Amino acid sequence: MGYTDAELSVLVVDDDEMARLNGQYRQIPSTTDVLSFSMLEGELGDVCPELLGDVVLCAPVARRMALRGGFPLQEILDILLIHGILHLLGYDHVQSPEEARLMEARSLEMLALLGHSPESFHWYLRGEDAP
Repeated sequence: MGYTDAELSVLVVDDDEMARLNGQYRQIPSTTDVLSFSMLEGELGDVCPELLGDVVLCAPVARRMALRGGFPLQEILDILLIHGILHLLGYDHVQSPEEARLMEARSLEMLALLGHSPESFHWYLRGEDAP
């Protein structure tokens, strides 16, 4: 993806902390699966291009997704991390259907690199609840 010598931080939190962060930064006072905070955007985005930003994963949400869909928790954490990283890199599935397709394609590529069967993640990539 063009970032061979980059770094990011990953934080795993509970529902309360995720709801606090989601409320503070997105004005949505409830928990969510993943949040991303890019260091590549904004006024100082070019200061340190090797620092991508932060990805915050909510462990209880991931666990509920895994249980609901019958997936191993690690698979859910992988797709959430991939989703968060793509947001750090500027992908945004909400902007347009074209951008959503591009983000889905990148997600599938990354899942395959991790050894996952990409077909089992279409439900998440299309914004659906776990089967």
